[in-house]
Amino acid sequence: MRIFFDANPQDGTVRFFHEAIDGPRQLPTWKSEVEREAGKRPVMVDNPATRIPAGATEISRERFEELMAAQQGGAQIVLSRGKPIAIPRELSPEEHRAARRRRRDQLLAASDWTQLPDSPLSSSERAAWGEYRQQLRDLDMDGEGWPVPPGGSN
Repeated sequence: MRIFFDANPQDGTVRFFHEAIDGPRQLPTWKSEVEREAGKRPVMVDNPATRIPAGATEISRERFEELMAAQQGGAQIVLSRGKPIAIPRELSPEEHRAARRRRRDQLLAASDWTQLPDSPLSSSERAAWGEYRQQLRDLDMDGEGWPVPPGGSN
């Protein structure tokens, strides 16, 4: 499924649309059932039920995920030369702590599986993940930097 963006006409903010949520932008149609059964390529027509604005532009899933990660880190998404970009902004101390806490909580949730008794990890691997998770719990919310998970990077 494809992802699109456009600028909200009321306030200029960037909006994102996903075909799985907002309906496909176009639908396949065939001139006849005979053409369909013969495997002919369909003609694509605009979907009148989609909630994706006509002027919205397609964006890659990778770029969308980059923008969402940047926004989660406190960046603001704006349009520049018709494309969405993330602009880092100076966070207040409260916003900085909240952003670190959100990321820490996500990293803990993403590594919960490592501590389950039926996980595929060896006991030493499970212990290393346990140490990493403890470092996350002990993280200084006013500081910078992150603990590195076993065998990887954040």
